[in-house]
Amino acid sequence: MPRVPADVRRDRLVEAAIRVMVRDGVAKATTRSIVSEAEMPLGAFHYCFRSKQELLENVIEAITGHTLSLALEVVAEDGTFDERLRGGLAAYWTHVKENPDEHRVTYELTQYAVRQPGLADVARRQYETYLAANRQVLEKLSEACGVTWSVPLATVARYMAAIIDGMTLLYLSEGDADAAAAALDLGADHIASLAVRAS
Repeated sequence: MPRVPADVRRDRLVEAAIRVMVRDGVAKATTRSIVSEAEMPLGAFHYCFRSKQELLENVIEAITGHTLSLALEVVAEDGTFDERLRGGLAAYWTHVKENPDEHRVTYELTQYAVRQPGLADVARRQYETYLAANRQVLEKLSEACGVTWSVPLATVARYMAAIIDGMTLLYLSEGDADAAAAALDLGADHIASLAVRAS
């Protein structure tokens, strides 16, 4: 049997961890349950990750990547600035509606991390990852459409992250997709108003 590269094993373990967390909750995602889900020996976990903190950080990056890749793909397509901005947000929102339990895991991860000794840094890095993802989308949008921003890009990224994060949590709590979409559209209007088009 051919040897599986370490990066492939890491990816399998991360995706297995996400499935376990979605099904059983973050607290029950033990190393044994994760390797069992991945159909790998326990030693594989310790070979791929130095600690549970490292695994959790990889889980956050993976879940963020699931939506980031969709948004970047839309932003890179032909269209006006407004079409690309709304398209990127819509791509994220579609993923939320189709994978609500995966997004619930992200909030559970935050609360779990801040209450576990030695894992508080995971929550901070989680939101650093979100901010970086939003900044990446906005940078791509700026480059593609030739726009700048009336406020610092880092501030716009933080604002957009707050809109998305708050709206996602609200939707997951109350389940009103239409109300959430309307509020997200309003957020898109305000973000668009911060863009300075080339004259």
